[in-house]
Amino acid sequence: MNINEALGLEHTYLAGEYDVIVVGAGHAGCEAAHANATMGLKTMLFTLHLDSLANLPCNPSIGGTAKGQIVREIDALGGVMGMVADKCCIQMRMLNRTKGPAVHSPRAQMDRSKYSISMKELLEDTPNLDIRQGHVTTLLADNVDGKYVVSGVMTESKAVYKAKAVVICSGTYMESRTIRGEVIVKSGPDGLPRSEGLSDSLKGYGIPILRFKTGTPVRVNSRSVDFSSMERQEGEHDVPPFSFVNEMNGVDVPQEQTPCYSVWTTPLTKEVISSNMDRSPLYSGVIKGTGPRYCPSIEDKFMKFSDKSRHQIFIEPMGENTREMYLQGFSTSLPEDVQVQMVHSLPGLENAVIQRSAYAIEYDLVEPTTLKLSLESKIVSGLFTAGQINGSSGYEEAAGQGIIAGINAGRFVQGKEAIVVDRSKGYIGVLVDDLVTKGTNEPYRMMTSRAEYRLFLRYDNADLRLTPIGYEAGLISEERMNAFKAKYEAIESEKERLANTFTGPTPELVKIMEEVGEVPPNSGASFADLLRRPNISYDMLAPVDKNRPNLTSNITREVETDIKYEGYLKLEEEKIKKFAKLERKLIPEGTDYSLISGLRLEARQKLAAMMPSSIGQASRISGVSPADISVLLVYLESLKGGNNA
Repeated sequence: MNINEALGLEHTYLAGEYDVIVVGAGHAGCEAAHANATMGLKTMLFTLHLDSLANLPCNPSIGGTAKGQIVREIDALGGVMGMVADKCCIQMRMLNRTKGPAVHSPRAQMDRSKYSISMKELLEDTPNLDIRQGHVTTLLADNVDGKYVVSGVMTESKAVYKAKAVVICSGTYMESRTIRGEVIVKSGPDGLPRSEGLSDSLKGYGIPILRFKTGTPVRVNSRSVDFSSMERQEGEHDVPPFSFVNEMNGVDVPQEQTPCYSVWTTPLTKEVISSNMDRSPLYSGVIKGTGPRYCPSIEDKFMKFSDKSRHQIFIEPMGENTREMYLQGFSTSLPEDVQVQMVHSLPGLENAVIQRSAYAIEYDLVEPTTLKLSLESKIVSGLFTAGQINGSSGYEEAAGQGIIAGINAGRFVQGKEAIVVDRSKGYIGVLVDDLVTKGTNEPYRMMTSRAEYRLFLRYDNADLRLTPIGYEAGLISEERMNAFKAKYEAIESEKERLANTFTGPTPELVKIMEEVGEVPPNSGASFADLLRRPNISYDMLAPVDKNRPNLTSNITREVETDIKYEGYLKLEEEKIKKFAKLERKLIPEGTDYSLISGLRLEARQKLAAMMPSSIGQASRISGVSPADISVLLVYLESLKGGNNA
């Protein structure tokens, strides 16, 4: 349906005109809307409920393994998740400390209600951005020369809004239903209203729709919990904030942090679940959507991992002004009466009072392989999607897509070329490339193992990788860009100084090295060489490095990592160069693969369906072999005036 057809309907009216309209104010929508408004575009953000902006229904935390890196990347691009998370943090930890820096990941416990309120306040104060509670049911698009082009949206109240680009961030709300045993309700998360009609509207343009499932655990009242039976988990005070702005300004994590706790399931837990599996919607066929492999429900854990007698559960506070606590790792769709028995089978929760029951939620999403790397639809020009509508799971994955979709929707309106973060530049690039190129048959969760260049994609250097891109897009101020440049000048200067400053085996140095089991050097050694020793840190060398400059910890941390892992980083940089070479070999849009001799039939079909933008992307398509890539390379060389790198 186009604008004129919509306005021809009874009781419809033109309610407004915008450059970009964002549908859905979850984590993806908030980033997309903020990005467009900051780029100077007149932007509208629609939400089903104004009091649920950036809601945290599944888990009151931000960050975690690989996810913490994504939050830092969002901030490096000029996004807002990290800044709001720092403001609402009640506990901070660095995960994977015992492993190498490639997998160090910050994670913060949030004050859930404060996070939503703070995000709402930030967006309400953002120039060029209007926020409206409204139910968008219809995407409007014109047919221009056989190609659909976005023209706006229509709400259930028949209000029509014109737009040059639309970003849909529907999360888990599109045609959603919640399931607890035999109780099935047409609802979004936390009993909020669901999105109806929009899914059918997208289908009408030929966009394929899939259906996934996720879940939310039980919440209990802390007054009814015996914490003496649990393992206490304190916060850590040496973790940098998520926001690079806060880090540069010396804003630290809170000194007073709220503890979390953990317990293990018991044989009784397993018995309760096993004896009630006939009532599980997951196994009875009631739930049709595909659930997340890496965050399964507790009954799924016991069924699929029958060799494990117990599973760990984390008890986490929902905020500073509530008694509600969240049982992470204990999501389920079993009936409420069974949930009570399950909770009471856990140590310290024998008398726990449940405040919110767990539930599963099913929802519609688009087939992500119908998207470009810019997150624009290949089917409807000017339509962008981000977040769980693209098949991902998690707040961080959603927000990462949101800022990319937002930037590119804005650039579409501005008539500029799309910005693509590739796999060598960020976890966000890995996430988008995996979804768009490979697709997914389950809710996609980012993990460090998915990134080929994870030593380079560290949480500490996300600004080095992405802040210039955010600056190009118009999300990074001149002041912040200058501070960024000054930081990396200081890093390079200190690395050079350490490489060219030498010390002999003085008594003070010998003592430092022997205390950590390192053999002192026989003669003079540079501080860089000493720092390459596994057990030697930058701070340890302070007593013998008398002339070192006064640098902040964020700078010295990166200096130390770059020096210690210099050899590995050089190897990774060589791999990145080879990767980039293939990414620069662009495939002309509209290439007819049926005319390329030498391609196998399967490759022709896959390439025609995916329409990859480069040789690099084509090489990652399942069913396209190295031999097929060789044929494509020969084909590109044969094109007169072809796009060769």
